[in-house]
Amino acid sequence: MKKYIETKSNTKYGAFFDKGANAFVFKLKSQTAEDVTLCIFKYPIGAASVLEVEMEKKGDVFEAVIKRDKIPLKRKTFYYGYRVFGANFKKTPNYKAGTDIGFVSKLDKDGNRFNPNKLAYDPYSLEISHLHSDVSSDMTPFRSGDKNYLSDNAKIAPKSVFKIPKERKIIKAKPRSLTQEIIAEVHIKDLTQLSDVKHKGTYKGAIEAVKFIKETGVTMVEFLPLAEFDSNIGCKNHWGYMPLNYFAIKKGYASKMLPYRALEEFRKLINEFHKNNIKVCMDVVYNHTGEGRIYGDNEDAQLFSYALIDNKNYYKLAQNAHYTNHSGCGNDLNTYTSVTEDLIVESLSFWINQGVDAFRFDLAVALMDSSVSGYAFYDKEGGILQNLKEKLEKKGHKINLPNEEGDGINLIAEPWMCAGDNTYQLGNFPEYFAEWNDITRDTVRKISVYPKSVTPLNIREIIEGVPYKFKGEQRSVNYVSCHDGFTLFDLNTNSKPSSLSMDGNHWEICSNYNNNQKLQDNEIRKQVLLVMLSYGIPMVQFGDIFLHTKNGNNNSYNLDNEVNWINYKLDERKTNLSYFIKELIKFRKTKEIFSDVFYPDKIRYFYPNSAPVGEFDDSYWKNPNSNIICFKVQDKNNLYVAISKDENEIKLDLPENEKNKEWKLIIDTNGGYINLDGKKESVKSYMLEPFGACVFMEKGKKLWN
Repeated sequence: MKKYIETKSNTKYGAFFDKGANAFVFKLKSQTAEDVTLCIFKYPIGAASVLEVEMEKKGDVFEAVIKRDKIPLKRKTFYYGYRVFGANFKKTPNYKAGTDIGFVSKLDKDGNRFNPNKLAYDPYSLEISHLHSDVSSDMTPFRSGDKNYLSDNAKIAPKSVFKIPKERKIIKAKPRSLTQEIIAEVHIKDLTQLSDVKHKGTYKGAIEAVKFIKETGVTMVEFLPLAEFDSNIGCKNHWGYMPLNYFAIKKGYASKMLPYRALEEFRKLINEFHKNNIKVCMDVVYNHTGEGRIYGDNEDAQLFSYALIDNKNYYKLAQNAHYTNHSGCGNDLNTYTSVTEDLIVESLSFWINQGVDAFRFDLAVALMDSSVSGYAFYDKEGGILQNLKEKLEKKGHKINLPNEEGDGINLIAEPWMCAGDNTYQLGNFPEYFAEWNDITRDTVRKISVYPKSVTPLNIREIIEGVPYKFKGEQRSVNYVSCHDGFTLFDLNTNSKPSSLSMDGNHWEICSNYNNNQKLQDNEIRKQVLLVMLSYGIPMVQFGDIFLHTKNGNNNSYNLDNEVNWINYKLDERKTNLSYFIKELIKFRKTKEIFSDVFYPDKIRYFYPNSAPVGEFDDSYWKNPNSNIICFKVQDKNNLYVAISKDENEIKLDLPENEKNKEWKLIIDTNGGYINLDGKKESVKSYMLEPFGACVFMEKGKKLWN
């Protein structure tokens, strides 16, 4: 088995250097374009092109092959873009940029938005020269309305950057199943912007912080989107969920603004994380882009790349060629077309070739969409999901099941969309997908906030991985908070979102418990404990390990400041809570039973008096007034867990010990006791404080003396 990954930069389309032919090759796919002119530039801004080449049409691919000595540049880097012609703007022999020669309409009935006056960057390029907001605050040069559609923006438009990249050997991550991971979600800038590293908020900064990350016990870091995006369009965009290019890593997180420097630093990040036995997951957004935006009049749109090249195949169009908006972000990718399918498969393959271990698909139900236009139709056996695994494996990439140990990659779905019919698909993704589980998220919160709404059966279901959704498979990603919504600390110290939140969820399950700090801290500990006890894959926000607060802001997508930047300077309260959470992570990691496929089969349920609970005792299981659930986990060192939502103390009589063994308390959320080696005193009964949760471990007596 190879110990290294050989990075590969060539893609199916885009630009690359053919060493044998000593030539640059350019390939652009479009099923609707009629003519394409390749424009090559010496500088990214301020100068006209130095070479223009008419590309040859071969089916639905346009190609140009240019000998190295024909590009009049001595530099190792050049810039390029495309002028694309089609049904609504025809190529004519006398066309001149900045004119209406060949113009038919801004937008035709088939949804074409071709406009060669607007330079398109290559969707497959590995870097974009600059951002649209760098040259325009209101996007005027990139719009297609009456005032703008004839203006030539080639001198200022973002361009694709090309240089011959140096490939790198990257150490492979240690093979293990997704169920063995502790996932931490984090924004790469937020991770280090307030830390002590030298290169704050960058890929290099993350590399410098890798030992610190490892000390928390986290085994996989899930980075919020790293595909290039523009953080200064509209209401601004810090999180990155408005992708401009799926192959170009975000350049703004590089330590220096040099061509391909960001890609090189990201590769080094992968290498260092793997050296430290930490895997990397990328959050990918294949449901919409940061391009498609309409300014009142449907003819007045932002035109960056996809819309200029093949609008109707890259985007879903409704009546009168309006963009559909089930993503809630202004447009929807047309994931059922071969043009977009290629884009998705090729970009995933590219990042796998850079060493990425896993992908989290934002609003992943978009991948189920089997309609071409109009209202979305989501079908678990439709869309790109029909052949995504097959297409990736044909490219040499193994896709692991969540409980499969190996050197393949893992896929994680956010199993819903923001709008439309049949958009909630929890449990309906193929078996090779793990899924974010909002049932676990909401139930864990309700145990704390609305205890009377939760039955022992509800708690049992999350402990056992919500089997009625996942059919006993280990595909549930269990969490209590993520980038969307409150932080862990805020959901337990606020009864409603701050007025500063931007359109956040005002029905979020949260409470300040009448400002009772002891109860707040207990519920924080209990919620994380429940996540760590549950069947599936645990996930936390990295900031939650340090009780990061956003001061009640539950939708901070647009804030590049201390609201999102993780604060590692903790007071005594947060220091104690942080220690407890890190010990819970250690508890999960060191108990192999939690990643055992048969974990639910090894659980037995008891009443507080140690009598077994009947499997069909509905008077207990379905009774919201049954305020405690107790269970024993059969393992080499048995565990006994009690979780209370009662406002009173409850006496626990622990089950009879096995021969020469005794129970030791290892965790109590009330008061924050955690000692994974256990107290010296054996325990036969225990007074569980109000709303508490505790864990006991059974070991041989002789091992404790």
